[in-house]
Amino acid sequence: MDKNINKLRWDPSVFVRGKNTVNFWKEHFSSRDRKPLFILGKGFDVRMNIALKCLLEASPETEMECWLIEFEEGLGSNSHKYQPYVDENLKELYEIIDPSKVSSKKIALWNSKSKTKKKRIGDRQAAHILSSIDQIKDFTDIIIDISALPRGVYFSLVGKFLTFIDTYLEEKVPNLFVVVSENASIDVKIKEKGIDEDVGYLHGFGGTLELSSLSDEPVIWFPILGEDKNEHLERAHSHINPNEICPVLPFPSKNPRRSDALIKDYHQLLFDKLSIEPQNLMYVPEQNPFEAYGRLIKAIINYNKSLRSLGGCKAVISTFSSKLLSIGTLLTAYELIGCIGVGVLNVDSQGYEIEDFEELKMLKESSELFVIWLTGDPYDES
Repeated sequence: MDKNINKLRWDPSVFVRGKNTVNFWKEHFSSRDRKPLFILGKGFDVRMNIALKCLLEASPETEMECWLIEFEEGLGSNSHKYQPYVDENLKELYEIIDPSKVSSKKIALWNSKSKTKKKRIGDRQAAHILSSIDQIKDFTDIIIDISALPRGVYFSLVGKFLTFIDTYLEEKVPNLFVVVSENASIDVKIKEKGIDEDVGYLHGFGGTLELSSLSDEPVIWFPILGEDKNEHLERAHSHINPNEICPVLPFPSKNPRRSDALIKDYHQLLFDKLSIEPQNLMYVPEQNPFEAYGRLIKAIINYNKSLRSLGGCKAVISTFSSKLLSIGTLLTAYELIGCIGVGVLNVDSQGYEIEDFEELKMLKESSELFVIWLTGDPYDES
């Protein structure tokens, strides 16, 4: 099925960034009849509380309920050594919001019942946090802060909220926001340690890709490139075995030379080993998920049209870059999954290594807030 690219769901869209977020929240929550829910992850990332603090400082009279997602990582996780920093973030959270307003939502990241090897289940567990429309039907605003959430968790969580809102709340659509505190300098300091043996499609974003081996349709792979992901890329490529590859580079970006540096770093893998044609390179803005979403959708639809004689194509997107670009990926897959076989293949790391937390704390103040508005008032067609 073809989709009319002139009628993208999130075009036009609402995207707020940086210092504008303070005035945005102040104006949005000036109405006293709002009932908001704020969702965030409990973790060691120094950016965990930035968005909530900004919102409540901008609108201190707002009565806020909060869901705190807590991860059960198992006894063997190297993240346990960072528990003092998790406790520090939790203490700060309860200075920002009344603890009585916070509900804990625990999820297991790994299946501890497996006798052979650990299996990652965090994405499926995240989707189960929302199991009934009664949990959210009375909220006017739902804010999901992905700053301290792993990719697999926030993909499934945002996807589930979108699905529930689209399915059950068509007459009374709440405002759904995704917020993130971005800081490339902090991201560089949080080193990923090892990668999972198992590679798979995120829960709710598999499309029909799990069955692609039974299909004759060509598979086009769109890896969104970030630094130091050679092993991740090779593992994903082996799993997908695509017919064609379109690497996606962040441009424009805060560092004007970032795309050039990525091409240099991956030159041997992309052009020598995987034999990618230079004209297949794509560019999407580093800090605009809606722009990335629009360009990815257009590329996938164009491929599907050009390969119509072969029955169309399937598309796989893998994101090895920022959370902002990951949201662009999420929106692309969510919109196309019902009409073109689109899946999001995730390659997770087994843990993280941080050398100097004090340095991260100093970098924290230079973080930039982004608000991505997905449903509600701006999209009301009535």
